[in-house]
Amino acid sequence: MKIPPKRIHGRLLMITGIVHVLLVVIPGVFGEQFYQFSKDLFFNINNGLLDFPIFGGNIKNQDFAAFWFFYAGPLMFMYGHLLDSYEKKYGHIEKSVSIIFIVISLIGSYMIPLSGMTFLLLPQGIYMYLRNSKLTKTANKNEERDN
Repeated sequence: MKIPPKRIHGRLLMITGIVHVLLVVIPGVFGEQFYQFSKDLFFNINNGLLDFPIFGGNIKNQDFAAFWFFYAGPLMFMYGHLLDSYEKKYGHIEKSVSIIFIVISLIGSYMIPLSGMTFLLLPQGIYMYLRNSKLTKTANKNEERDN
């Protein structure tokens, strides 16, 4: 059975990145923090390293979480675009990339079990691994048959 090399993994991650950015502006998620950031024109939204307790600062957890939740979106989009480009060129994702994706998702899922890492990224990583394992086996069988 031949599995068509559909480009899905990078596109799923790009969609996840877009959704991440959109969720930030919703009231009740991080809308309030995002509104405050916009009042400052998104400039100097915190004191950076000076907010670390080691330097006598105080990390504002909600602002910190809002920033990183927002910032993770473009990073996921960029990584998704890279995966999509690789998938387009080679027809699959390297097994090592799938494994790293799963490990990172497992760590995040362990740290925050009720999160998108558990319900979206971890299943996506497992699907990426299983699908690419099948594609690799099919390609190897075809190669053996042709020789």
